[in-house]
Amino acid sequence: MNKKRTIICCSIIAVIVLTIAIGLVLYFNYQNNAIPTISLVGDENINLQLNDKYQEQGAKAFLNENDVSKDIKIDGQVDTSKVGQYKLKYTISNSKNKNPISVERVINIEDKIPPTITLKGKPEVTINVGDIYKDEGCTVLDNYDGDITNKTSITGEVNTKKAGTYTITYKVADSSNNIAETTRKVIVQKKQVAVTASSSTTSKINTSKRGLPVLMYHFFYDKSKGEKGADNNWMEVSAFEAQMKYLADNNYYFPSWNEVEAYVNGTKTLPAKSVVVTIDDGDASFIKYAIPIIEKYNVKATSFVVTSWNGDWLPKSYKSSHLDFQSHSHDMHRSGANGKGRFVNLSYKEALEDVTKSKNIIGNCTVFCYPFGHYNDNAIKVLKDAGYKLAFTTQGGRVYPGQNKFALPRVRMSKGVSMKAFQEAVK
Repeated sequence: MNKKRTIICCSIIAVIVLTIAIGLVLYFNYQNNAIPTISLVGDENINLQLNDKYQEQGAKAFLNENDVSKDIKIDGQVDTSKVGQYKLKYTISNSKNKNPISVERVINIEDKIPPTITLKGKPEVTINVGDIYKDEGCTVLDNYDGDITNKTSITGEVNTKKAGTYTITYKVADSSNNIAETTRKVIVQKKQVAVTASSSTTSKINTSKRGLPVLMYHFFYDKSKGEKGADNNWMEVSAFEAQMKYLADNNYYFPSWNEVEAYVNGTKTLPAKSVVVTIDDGDASFIKYAIPIIEKYNVKATSFVVTSWNGDWLPKSYKSSHLDFQSHSHDMHRSGANGKGRFVNLSYKEALEDVTKSKNIIGNCTVFCYPFGHYNDNAIKVLKDAGYKLAFTTQGGRVYPGQNKFALPRVRMSKGVSMKAFQEAVK
């Protein structure tokens, strides 16, 4: 009886052991062959503007209901300084590296900023019938392609034998097919008969041929340290120093913004050698390289600050008689719809809240710089209602009396610009 009971117990134990063994085999086989799940966090397709900040959102992965997101491997890189399409691949597998599964994100880096056309000479020229007209041409600088003046098409004719108003059109497209166009008006008039001072009228508007060059810089790098500027918005620091030294050595005058406003209004003239230096974004390279040079040569410069990037510490930390801080928006230096900046996509209320916040952070600033140079009628109304007095685009050219105070041009300073070209830009 005991022997029979022993046999039965052993049989039961054997069955139990076999069942456990089979269960373990099935479990480990399941583990080894389990297929994980993975999904992207955020959008599958992302469009960014050139030099926008790419923020990785990652992905989520689960294996047998366990979160294994930390084991996701990401292959690929995104370089926002170069136009193109970038792909990131997110891969997860089980503990035995079996059954890997992947998802992909596509990031498109786009350049939606048109080239800057800067006319040589005045945008409006008046000559007499019979005079010889020689067009002074233009220069074209692109934020990505650099100097593309040679790609400019110039159309239009001037009949110097017949009085009238003629238009010369300058048009150019960059490698991303962003098109820029500007015109020069040429007035051919009958030869004027001299009049006496008593019969002439005096205009308040300064008709100086020179105009006021407002220089536009962005980022800086030091090639002696092996640094390289990512694109044509980067200025080599030794070149920047040579430019500022030239302004100082030649006694250039740096007008205040109140003086600039009065000049545009036509109620004030400026010294012949007047120039405004502006630097967009408030980037770390501006702090590291540009500020010491500005102070060294006693140059007056304005930093257009994106306050969501720099908070309120930049204007407070670098208070100086050499530096003026003005607004580049609070958080509108980002892509909006149709490849345009957020300013031209936001409602009146949203945009007003942004520019007012920026104004309060900086401290009663009155001059605005449009992100990406994009603006429309709504943007202009927002700025006026927020108390701004002047606004700058990325359009090329000098500032003249009588221009639209909320669509003022600037002279782009790009990587590799020669000293001769700089001198030409400010003379």
